[in-house]
Amino acid sequence: MDEIRKILDALNDPLPAIRTSAVQEVGKLKIKSVVDEVIKLLLTDPSPLVRDNSAFTLGELGESRAVPYLIKSLKEDEDEWVRKSSAKALGILKAKEAFDVLVSALKDSSSAVRRSSARALGQIGDKRAIKHLEELLNNDENVLVKKYVKEALKNLEK
Repeated sequence: MDEIRKILDALNDPLPAIRTSAVQEVGKLKIKSVVDEVIKLLLTDPSPLVRDNSAFTLGELGESRAVPYLIKSLKEDEDEWVRKSSAKALGILKAKEAFDVLVSALKDSSSAVRRSSARALGQIGDKRAIKHLEELLNNDENVLVKKYVKEALKNLEK
């Protein structure tokens, strides 16, 4: 219990590096009791690194109540790594309600966001994604994006 108290305190530390480490510990230790605090960091922390790790941690925790906040983050965060981690978490959570925003994210300016969104669509398993993924495969120049799209299509064709 003392350890959780220390982690909770660290989530509010003035230093972004400390908040980032605390968020990572929450995910590693699967401390679901602080999900609300991690959601708050995802939405409001001034540090992109803290927001990025918060998105990833929410996926690790398997908390489906985080889905609407991850969707918001994927749509609205200005940092590409936060959007990438939000897409990744939505895939881990198999968030079917994120289908439309993930399809939109296939057109993101960041190849990292496009990759994570493609993978997430493959994890969610909605076959409607196939046509969008095939379009991305035919039009995207990035080799890694194409690799992730092929993997997602394989998952969807099972």
